Amino acid sequence: MTNLKSLEELGLTEEASIADLIPSVILAEIEATAQARRFGRNLVKINDDLVRTKGRSIVVGRRGTISATDIGEGDSLSAVDVGTLTYSAHTITPTKKGTHAEITQEAIEGCELNLIRDTITEAGIALADKEDLDIITELLTGSNTINAETEGTFSVNDNAYKIICKAVAEIKGKKWNPKFLLIHPDTLAFILASTMFIDASKYGSNTPILTGEIGSIAGLKVLVTTNVTSTKAIVVDPDRACWMAIRRHVDMKRWDNPDTDSIQLYFYTEYGLDVTDEDALVIITNIS
Repeated sequence: MTNLKSLEELGLTEEASIADLIPSVILAEIEATAQARRFGRNLVKINDDLVRTKGRSIVVGRRGTISATDIGEGDSLSAVDVGTLTYSAHTITPTKKGTHAEITQEAIEGCELNLIRDTITEAGIALADKEDLDIITELLTGSNTINAETEGTFSVNDNAYKIICKAVAEIKGKKWNPKFLLIHPDTLAFILASTMFIDASKYGSNTPILTGEIGSIAGLKVLVTTNVTSTKAIVVDPDRACWMAIRRHVDMKRWDNPDTDSIQLYFYTEYGLDVTDEDALVIITNIS
């Protein structure tokens, strides 16, 4: 796939060549930049059915659970209450997000490939950061909370660990499987002080490391981001807690603006988010 880094190799340093090539490579460059930056999609379930349909909204279901039980000889199973499998509907209506970049005619005429590449890169970063912020903002709407200040007095080395374990236990008690802990950089010292923290550098070469991941604790991958409130942390089962419905992958509109003598690129995407399983998510408050 052609990308901006290969312009010099292709000899495309003429003014007309650069201007003509931008539309064919820009979206690939934007997506590559966004993939390297964002991590929020690891925390949610993705549905992109709306990309292939004409609908504006999609309904996703929250599945309940049933249980199994002992049955005595000759007893009727139908008489035993094991629960009824139910679904609750959640309607997600994606909304539009966007950013834009401007490449001046002077940059094109001067074949300033670094400037052009940087302009596109910043647009990709902006879209990735916006998406991550939206995902975490939605997760923070969850109603299940643990107040670290009311959980007793522990030493600095075990306080964070015991609070996190309590959150893990609550989610597992609902039969879900928490996988991630999100913390603000201000909380990092409390996590690192725990003797139960495992630095990502100790994982070994065969373990993949996500963007923002610094290590693990209590069986959770620890992600650090400023998008989480400084006094809060989130423990989440990404397979149950929240859905992200994508209606439009990153798209681009181009305008040769004579007023500013520049090429203006407008990038749009559409998605929506909804916490569907409140009990697959715990927010720890006052953790620091």
